[in-house]
Amino acid sequence: MKKTIQLQLMLVRSVLKATSLISAKWCASIAFRIFTTPIQKGSSYQPPIFEKAEKINLPVNGINITGYRWNSNSNKKILIAHGFESRSFNFYRYIEMLVKKGFGVYAMDAKAHGLSEGKTIILPEYTAMFRELEKKFGVFDGYICHSFGGIAVCLYEEEFNHPSSKLVLIAPATETGTAIKMFCKFFNLPDKIVIAMEDFIKLKSGKKIGHYSIKRIVKKISNPILWIHDNDDDITPLKDVEEIIIEKPSNIIFHITKGLGHRKIYKEPEIVEKVVEFLEF
Repeated sequence: MKKTIQLQLMLVRSVLKATSLISAKWCASIAFRIFTTPIQKGSSYQPPIFEKAEKINLPVNGINITGYRWNSNSNKKILIAHGFESRSFNFYRYIEMLVKKGFGVYAMDAKAHGLSEGKTIILPEYTAMFRELEKKFGVFDGYICHSFGGIAVCLYEEEFNHPSSKLVLIAPATETGTAIKMFCKFFNLPDKIVIAMEDFIKLKSGKKIGHYSIKRIVKKISNPILWIHDNDDDITPLKDVEEIIIEKPSNIIFHITKGLGHRKIYKEPEIVEKVVEFLEF
């Protein structure tokens, strides 16, 4: 499996390198497609707690989105929003604890992830899923978000704000601009492709890359937020968060860890307990 992925990446790198020499715009369009395509759909191991779940099939813009829920009659509902190349199975630790405490828990596989349909995913498609869930099940009292799921939930709350809904942001993708730069660096693409990709996003969405920024959004929403981030995160770097930490917004509690990186952080038992405690009170 790893060899297959390595070969795919080598091919992608060659294609992007060649097209970048011919046309920055052409390269940017191909790069954006790759940027929004999960190579992996998440672990196939199904934790036992999912055997007790009620399956959800949710149509969103003609695509079937698969998810799960527990304690459907509970008055307090929590939605889990996973990151890129992840899935709801990865959050079983939170689900087990929340279910025991009587929370209604909803965990969806985003488009192109897990058992959900689709090949690519962009932020408006993730937020469209939240909208359909809210229409069907009502407003959520809290969200547990990791990485890509974090910026998606923040964008959703900016548009359809429910100030009392608690947000747990675990290593959120704070700046989309940073993600684009890291993507181009990984594929050894020149700076002109970074600019071309940002221009491509503006052309398609009508918004500059700076719009897709949690740093911008948190200045506009008043939701209670628990923000958990690691000093050694090499995917969503802490430096993107430092400005917000210095400003000390009254509605945000920061918890900064060391040595957990980007993916281990949300699996840490201490973090799980801290998150559940925040949602409880």
